[in-house]
Amino acid sequence: MEENEEKVMEWIDDHFVMNEIEIEDFPFFPCGKSVRDQQGETMVVFWCVIYGRVDYRLQET
Repeated sequence: MEENEEKVMEWIDDHFVMNEIEIEDFPFFPCGKSVRDQQGETMVVFWCVIYGRVDYRLQET
């Protein structure tokens, strides 16, 4: 599972400027991370066990 968490963190690093976001563990999803930007928008990035890849869900308003 540690390898999948590394893939989640790599995905976040590839898609965000790291010093402009806050990352917190989000244990409701496998290897889940809650990502919040400077405008307060939040998304969850996690490892999808069904498809074997990184996936994400945006905050619903």
